[in-house]
Amino acid sequence: MAVGIGEMNSTQTIVKNIMWLLIGSIASTILAVALSISIARFLGDVIFGGYSFVVAFVALLSIFLDLGYETLLIRDVAKEKFKASMYVNNIISIRIIFSVLTFIGMFVLINILNYPEDIKVLVYLLGLAQIILSISNIFRVTMRAFERMDYEAGVNIITNVLRCSIGLILLYLGYGLIQIGLAFVFISVIDLVVSFLICEKKFIKIKSQFDPSFFKNTIRIAFPIGLLAIFGLIYLRIDIVILEYFKGDAVVGWYNAAYTLILGFRPIPILLMNALFPFMAYETQNSKQILREVYEKAFKLLTIIGLPITVGIFLLADKFIIIFYGQNYLNSITSLQILSWDILLTFLYLCIWFVLVAVNEQNKLATVAGIGALLNIVLNVILIPKYSLVGSSVATIITEFFILLIYISLTFKIGLKIPIIKIFFKPVIAVSVMAIFIYVFNVMNLYLLICCSVLIYFGVFLIIKGFSKEELSLLKNSMMKKK
Repeated sequence: MAVGIGEMNSTQTIVKNIMWLLIGSIASTILAVALSISIARFLGDVIFGGYSFVVAFVALLSIFLDLGYETLLIRDVAKEKFKASMYVNNIISIRIIFSVLTFIGMFVLINILNYPEDIKVLVYLLGLAQIILSISNIFRVTMRAFERMDYEAGVNIITNVLRCSIGLILLYLGYGLIQIGLAFVFISVIDLVVSFLICEKKFIKIKSQFDPSFFKNTIRIAFPIGLLAIFGLIYLRIDIVILEYFKGDAVVGWYNAAYTLILGFRPIPILLMNALFPFMAYETQNSKQILREVYEKAFKLLTIIGLPITVGIFLLADKFIIIFYGQNYLNSITSLQILSWDILLTFLYLCIWFVLVAVNEQNKLATVAGIGALLNIVLNVILIPKYSLVGSSVATIITEFFILLIYISLTFKIGLKIPIIKIFFKPVIAVSVMAIFIYVFNVMNLYLLICCSVLIYFGVFLIIKGFSKEELSLLKNSMMKKK
């Protein structure tokens, strides 16, 4: 079947946006993980555990900042660009109001819990930085709604280079977490100013606006999406808080050392689906068949990418921990092996999450996410006292597997069924050959082993014709068009 000019242009836009988000995300993730690893190595497992607790605490208290409006902005403005000014200016006003309430909540709760003074100060600093970034994010998602991810990628790279560079300099000079927290606040202000100026010059005029009717008309749609983020953050961060309560800073440091390496891969499905999301949101009004095809291709691509990463980390967990963190973090190895399956699970359920939001199924998603968050809390409370960080790792994987199964069932019910077993068949064959190679040549230099494993995986995948002729043709056309 011939591809129309409009469809090809849409494909080129998606490919371009994916590439820009990929560049920005890879750079940002590498820098963020590098800084986290450096904090762990320079300051030790106990101080790193305290830092990890503060990051989790701030994240949990910041869950009410968005309320789902960022996703709503992307979805609705992607369909009708003229709504951009109304959405952005009203959402900024709403965000400022909730930012003040959030900071007050952080201040009151951390003082009620009576943590040491240095932990309190770090909460104030990281909380302020997070609030500033939450306002900056409004301008970023506006860039995404207009499908200009190149601007977003540029801001991401600039601010993360600054954050990592200044953080590493401070650590090298012997400074601690308070000075790093001050640097984070400074860089978040730069992020806000740059994002504001780009949005103001390229897209819409920013002005003070608060229309109560806008809030009234949109909160019923946005809040279920916000609940998804709230519940997602709860089961993403609550384990660290529970670990801190039962086991203390050192165990939190070991656990977060493993989890940091895993979270470094999470931007991959997010950037892919963010690039596809405006197109999917548009196609919900036009062709459910095209939407299903896009969903199937995204699910297949994330399976192809996520499966070898998962298996590779599972088999080489000891090497990664020693190289990145050193001998003091050997207790993180088993946790990393278990959490490696988080990569594949999150790749797949995030893919489905974006699809279901595109078709306006956020209410059902919120219910599932709430059950998942509750399940995760219960599992952590049961498993952590006896099994420590290993128990927390198991709780995370069980929760995510549960959520994935429910999300798949929801897609079946709305007529978006895809051949999941067929999609997995050839990647499993390729990854099995890769796993045998890793097991046999485990003593090989790690970097050489990784390169050979990647070549073997994709070599086998191509030999068994893992990509269809249509997919190879699309890739070829995209590359030729780019040139």
